Amino acid sequence: MTAAGISAATALTGVTVGTVPAHAGVGGPTRQRVVVIGGGIAGVATAWLLDGQHDVTLLEAAPSLGGHAISVPVDVDGHRAMVDIGAQFFGPYSHPIYNKLVTSVLHVPTVPNTLDNTVFQYGTQTPLMVSPSVDRPITDLLQYLPALQAVAELMDGARDLEARRDWKVTVADLVESMNVDEKLKQDFVYPYVASVNGATVTQGKEFSARAALALAVRPLVDDRTEYVNARDGLGSVISALADEFTSVSPLINSGATGIARHNSQYLVTDSQGRVHPADHVVLALPPEPAAALVAQLPQSGPLARTCGRFRYMPARIVIHSDPMYMPQSTADWSSFNITTDGDFCEASIAYSRLRGDVAVYKSWALHRRQEPKQLLASMDFRHPLITPDFILAQGELQRRNGEDGLWFAGSHVFDVDSQESALYSALTIAASLAPESTNRARLGTLPTSPAAP
Repeated sequence: MTAAGISAATALTGVTVGTVPAHAGVGGPTRQRVVVIGGGIAGVATAWLLDGQHDVTLLEAAPSLGGHAISVPVDVDGHRAMVDIGAQFFGPYSHPIYNKLVTSVLHVPTVPNTLDNTVFQYGTQTPLMVSPSVDRPITDLLQYLPALQAVAELMDGARDLEARRDWKVTVADLVESMNVDEKLKQDFVYPYVASVNGATVTQGKEFSARAALALAVRPLVDDRTEYVNARDGLGSVISALADEFTSVSPLINSGATGIARHNSQYLVTDSQGRVHPADHVVLALPPEPAAALVAQLPQSGPLARTCGRFRYMPARIVIHSDPMYMPQSTADWSSFNITTDGDFCEASIAYSRLRGDVAVYKSWALHRRQEPKQLLASMDFRHPLITPDFILAQGELQRRNGEDGLWFAGSHVFDVDSQESALYSALTIAASLAPESTNRARLGTLPTSPAAP
């Protein structure tokens, strides 16, 4: 990175960021045309940060902006609430920059969460573990002591990996090093870790252990999990950002279908057949669709192959009003309830315990034996399989970011899959393209982000 690039990046993020190539075109006073492809939090935040500095076209294939920040209205027993079917939790320790944006700049209302856990095997009555909470003192849970001790050892290992910034140790490496009974490892520890990431046990073993446990250990403060939800869903964050656009033209139902390079500019074709000239293009897309666009450019083979190293796995999330996937005894209910069933281990979030405002459930349901009886909403997703090689691919993508005015934004570019990492990727782009960004200035001095490389 050039000295000017380092200065701009440090000024906008509060920390020194990864290398931006010297030829990336560190931002100056010249107003330019930027096409941002993808209307999730990374794309919307990038557009918001560039707003007023450049002329931005924001292309989104779906009927609305938001990406994985999808909030659906539910009505249960006369009570209406917005429920996040995609991304959901954030807080000051796990998502420090995002939390500041939401609460201090956009002033989006939030509600605190009470997070506890129950893990049980399909078809059994006695759980493998029930964690302590305000209404469950540890003295009532002595039968689960071996499992609770295993979780404590697991979190100690995760803290150590965080401190050492070690992405190389896999979940299998970490679990096999633990002083835990082999049966407990197989029946409880592996499924517990996998369920946090929406993975099967087999997939979960491949994860970088730091990545797999980051969003479990980072918000822990005095053995309490400091998470909140947006009161009206994360969709309200997207709306708050988009409502402030002045020089951004958002186009929904307009996914990018083509990209070409002509002389010194890009030509981006959308699904409506419109062609958008651009000095810079931001691919705020998951790696798979980003790779398909990159492959249309000449001599793009190495970059497309880098995108191909990011592996993903399918997931299905449902919102329902019947307690289909909860423990048999209501006394064992937690806000986060994990069912193990062979290689499968999927969670169900009980909103009545999570935030107490509506009796609905949010469940991972790709491998369930039965469908919910009262299904309210359903959506398919692709969750990242964050292996050590996934992290290595991040480094390669960061080194190539900005070459010839082609940029990458998204939760896959830095750190683990979160709203924080997506926002951090947007900030690094704005550091080069819009160092005088008015919206960035509103964020003030930022805390150091765990997404920083």
